[in-house]
Amino acid sequence: MPEGTNSDPTVFLIDQQDPLISLSRVSPRIEVFPYYYRMNLPGSENDCFLRKGTVEKLIKAAEKLPNGLKLVILDGWRSYETQLSIYQAIKADLEEQNLTQEKIQEEISKYVAIPTRDLTKPSPHLTGGAVDLTIADENGWVDMGTDFDDFTEKAELEWYEKKDKLTQQEETIRDNRRLLRRVMEEAGFVSNAEEWWHYDYGNRRWASATGNSILYFGISK
Repeated sequence: MPEGTNSDPTVFLIDQQDPLISLSRVSPRIEVFPYYYRMNLPGSENDCFLRKGTVEKLIKAAEKLPNGLKLVILDGWRSYETQLSIYQAIKADLEEQNLTQEKIQEEISKYVAIPTRDLTKPSPHLTGGAVDLTIADENGWVDMGTDFDDFTEKAELEWYEKKDKLTQQEETIRDNRRLLRRVMEEAGFVSNAEEWWHYDYGNRRWASATGNSILYFGISK
């Protein structure tokens, strides 16, 4: 079994009984925008999927939003092929910056997990417990300060919390990030310091942050 999990050898088998669920029609306050499908990445689908237990938590988060707002899901469960494509693209971009191999690996590790088919040692999105999302109002996606998959310092969850002398627009961005973080954490998710859009439930990252046992390993679709 993976390091840090329960010693009970049946845990991994029990985990597989929690299926992946389509997010397309689970709540009027949850919209699906399958980002990597729109980008034509290999292995992607015109939908987003999460574990049943994660979906239940996500619905609770959406219900905590003020009236007129909804969650927009950009990615959930991610196939090996999609993960590999993202990893290769980020690596190629970093290599063009003439960084050392050590620096390249350091930067990659901040933003994308190494692709693997090993369901006992999965990347976060392969578990069906990791979700990338934002918030929308009647005019579209609210301003979060960067685009999704922006790998700059501004994408860090607390970048605007640490910045001095915010403009009015920057205060709005900070407040939008605070709102997303509040509803997600109150629903049981944990945030990601490097990416304002990424939240985890039930997987290794979540277990490490909360002190709970891992609920979800990798799952095939």
